[in-house]
Amino acid sequence: MSADDLPEGWATTTLADLIEPRRVKADPQATPNAKFVGMEHVEAHTTRLLGTTAAGTMKSSASAFQRGDVLYGRLRPYLNKVHRPEFDGLCSGEFVVMPENDAVSGAFLKHRLSAYDFVDFASHLNAGDRPRVDFGQLQSFALALPPKTEQDRIANLLDELLDEMATGIAALERCSEKLRRYRASVLKAAVEGDLTADWRSKHPDAEPASALLQRILAERRAHWEKEQLRTYVERGKPPPKDWKARYKEPVAPELADLPSLPAGWQWVGFDQIGTIQGGLQKSPARAPKRNHFPYLRVANVRRGQLQLDELHRFELTPQELEKLRLEAGDLLLVEGNGSRTEIGRCALWNGEVEDCVHQNHIIRVRLATGVLPQYVDIFLNSPIGQLAIQQAASSTSGLYTLSVNKVRRLALALPPTAEQQAIVDRVEGQLSSVGQIDNVLSDKLAGAANLRQSILHQAFAGKLLPQDPNDEPASKLLERLGQA
Repeated sequence: MSADDLPEGWATTTLADLIEPRRVKADPQATPNAKFVGMEHVEAHTTRLLGTTAAGTMKSSASAFQRGDVLYGRLRPYLNKVHRPEFDGLCSGEFVVMPENDAVSGAFLKHRLSAYDFVDFASHLNAGDRPRVDFGQLQSFALALPPKTEQDRIANLLDELLDEMATGIAALERCSEKLRRYRASVLKAAVEGDLTADWRSKHPDAEPASALLQRILAERRAHWEKEQLRTYVERGKPPPKDWKARYKEPVAPELADLPSLPAGWQWVGFDQIGTIQGGLQKSPARAPKRNHFPYLRVANVRRGQLQLDELHRFELTPQELEKLRLEAGDLLLVEGNGSRTEIGRCALWNGEVEDCVHQNHIIRVRLATGVLPQYVDIFLNSPIGQLAIQQAASSTSGLYTLSVNKVRRLALALPPTAEQQAIVDRVEGQLSSVGQIDNVLSDKLAGAANLRQSILHQAFAGKLLPQDPNDEPASKLLERLGQA
């Protein structure tokens, strides 16, 4: 904001001219009953305190703060954690402690540091790979400072408005969580057979999954033999005597640790009932030139749905396009994610884009006839499927990564084909309205976040409250602060 745009009585300044951080180290064991605030105790974006712990439980050194100080989390990615405690205590050394003074109110500063422009500024500091920022980097941030009494009026109004918003957001989040639990219970019942128990009693003669599996395996072997013979013919050589013995059986699941299934169902391995294909790695050589085609990235594959509004393209040879071209019915799994709950999220491809392929961070599963992609999608997104994926993807390093081989070894609870269709129909019937409600809730939550930032923007531009000409100008406050 330029000086000409400043509201009456406001002044431009920087954090360096406004704040002198409190740098008081303390031994938590010296005051074991004091309240300790860790990074985990401050909620991101909202400035709310979620709790405290006794200082005596902490072994490392801490920083001391006083009632009314502002705690700013300097550890990436928590550059949106801000709180102003109403008590004296100790906090993690990952907080910058900023005391209020005669020029700036702590209540005002708390909200100012949670506004998007400051969070964006801190997030884009030229800190390289450093895991944290310090006040020396933050201090150049420029802000418009209102008179002290107007700061208090702004802070009080923001507290009132944002508290009301927080109550509404909490209600929306509770609804969203209830929908998530309901959806999970429906999917769990679907893949355990409870959802179609009555269907099985009415269709005792349905072909069992064991017969379906045998047919799939026989067709798989026959296809392999046909391709091998074709290769020998193309080379002009007769097949060797023992060539059929070279066939490699697909990986079957380990049944010892798997629960029992309803009558007619069978545990099968993904390698037995489908082909698993990794994608292409992006590289400078694939920059779009003449033969470029759209491809899916991790950002395009959400849980249970695709987001295709932004597709990137890269160069492909005709052979690569033929091998990796997506077909309707393909399942797409995300290979890696920093979040345990997001690893292996999957969605169904329905042929939305012509000549589309996938990047190497996505794994394609193409299923055999008789195994419905919609049912497998339900299984993978169910609590049972998600647990199996998380167990397969876990590593000693703490990262979660799938691979083609790990997906091949996943186990699937396979019902008869006709029952698969019945499960798909019933799940869609029970969850169709849930999806619509969830989308509405998601839109409202996103709208609430945008509204919160809009309110903060208006407040710090001097447009949330009228100015009082009787307030002492901020310039006078800064003059006295500079003389102190």
